[in-house]
Amino acid sequence: MKVIERRVMSVIVVLIGALLLYFYQHEKLSGYLKEKFHIYVLIGGLAALVMAVFSFLTAGMESDCGHDHGDGNDEEGCDDHEHGGDMNPFVALMIVALPMFFSLSWTTHGISEARQDALSEKDVSSADFSFTDLPPFTLETLEKSTSKAPDGAFMLNIFELFFTAGDTVQEKVVNGLYVETEAKLRNEPNRNPDGKRMRLFRLMMTCCAADAQAVPMTIEFEGETPDIGHNSWVRVAGIMSYERQDGVVYPLLKVKRIEEIPVPDGEWSEGLMK
Repeated sequence: MKVIERRVMSVIVVLIGALLLYFYQHEKLSGYLKEKFHIYVLIGGLAALVMAVFSFLTAGMESDCGHDHGDGNDEEGCDDHEHGGDMNPFVALMIVALPMFFSLSWTTHGISEARQDALSEKDVSSADFSFTDLPPFTLETLEKSTSKAPDGAFMLNIFELFFTAGDTVQEKVVNGLYVETEAKLRNEPNRNPDGKRMRLFRLMMTCCAADAQAVPMTIEFEGETPDIGHNSWVRVAGIMSYERQDGVVYPLLKVKRIEEIPVPDGEWSEGLMK
């Protein structure tokens, strides 16, 4: 019976190792964990499998129970001891296997819309993020390193635009430029006195999905705001500007054109990040 119990417990460890390796080779892992940490998932999965195989193959081997029973009574002492309190291995297998099965079958591998709304409604300052020193930034380097849309707009992602705010050098270069970016669209919950503003955002994580933050940028329309669904992906082009409020610099894009687009490659409609 002890051999069966040990082998069942080994199967549990195999399941855990197999799950880690499944996620390591799957693109979904990038939505849960920053790429630089993926190697630890691989190491953990392989280590679990090695331990499980070793435990399975040695399950029938006898070993000292580790107790000091006095002279001449080691074997009897081990037999007489009751090592109670251990969980039934088959119960343990069900506790691990069933949630694992249902989670893999039904999870959407995404961040809920409610969670996205809670993250994206917050005003964030670029000063809240810390980075290593960046190389000098000029219009010449922007021209050389950035593609342009057919109508001449600089094609920049929202992170690049957001982090220009508060940096006097980058602000001076980007302020007044015609730029294009892609992001998710929602209503503007703050700093929207005339009702002509909406908000772009994308989610960014430092290490894993649990620490995800929304990087937002306000966009302003000359007329009415467009009838585009909440949290839809859009491509927007306009004139870049900045506004200051309570000592915080916020990027502001004055819209010239906007269109709804399909979910970009590498993104999930549920909101996971690259």
